[in-house]
Amino acid sequence: MGIPADDQGPAWLHDYGRIDADIEAMSQFAHSLIDEIQQNYTPYATRVIADMESEHPVPGFDELLHFLTAHKTASEAATDNVYWYIEGGTRLSNAAADVSSRYADADAFSLAQTRDVLEALEASGAGTRTDASDDQVVL
Repeated sequence: MGIPADDQGPAWLHDYGRIDADIEAMSQFAHSLIDEIQQNYTPYATRVIADMESEHPVPGFDELLHFLTAHKTASEAATDNVYWYIEGGTRLSNAAADVSSRYADADAFSLAQTRDVLEALEASGAGTRTDASDDQVVL
């Protein structure tokens, strides 16, 4: 008994073969991503968040009050996105570093299994899982 057609993913992906992981590139990606986040994103993000969280005076008329309420909601969503970019980027970098370090000493014919990559992402809190066949990734 095979996987039901509804659970096999999009038809345009059915002819794709195995996906191999380039361990050296993954290690370089992990290091460059965390460096980029720490050096070029986080310092500016904290300033942006502080600016966006500044309070406005209470307005004297309803139209401005409605505008400032909508503005506050949008600012909170934007600051959440700025923060979660740091969090998500750090988790992705940690997962890539973990997989690349596990396979750093492997020979050229040994490849990281998809399961290993997914386990590293799961351990970092990225929230992925696979179905019973380990062939499909559900985010």
